[in-house]
Amino acid sequence: MKVELIRKDSRKPKIVIDQLPVILGLDPSADVCLDDSWIGHYQCMIDQSDGALMVWDLGTKLGTHVNGVRVAKNAPLMPGDELTMGRSRFTVHYEHPEAKPPKHAQRAAKGPEAVSPPAAAPGRRRQPAALAE
Repeated sequence: MKVELIRKDSRKPKIVIDQLPVILGLDPSADVCLDDSWIGHYQCMIDQSDGALMVWDLGTKLGTHVNGVRVAKNAPLMPGDELTMGRSRFTVHYEHPEAKPPKHAQRAAKGPEAVSPPAAAPGRRRQPAALAE
């Protein structure tokens, strides 16, 4: 499984994880070393458990958070979740087997004829914006 952690700030915008389990932390011997003095030397571990992507906090003082909720022991990670450690905030991206494409993607897949322009209000003609009163 390929997992991408997209940073919410400008430093090193993306972390790509190709092999699980992976340990993230401040220590250079962690699988992914993060430059954030607010996180633990070994902050958290990401791995698969029963087909789901999970994050385990490794007993850090400030904790690991998923969508603003502190991880007590472990928590599932879904595509689009926000993973926070110290001052580092990431959006989680990966292909989830049960994920459904957004509705706008389903319409686009059907072709342009499936999407009609919005109708004008009854009794009014649609005019270009420059001519509209």
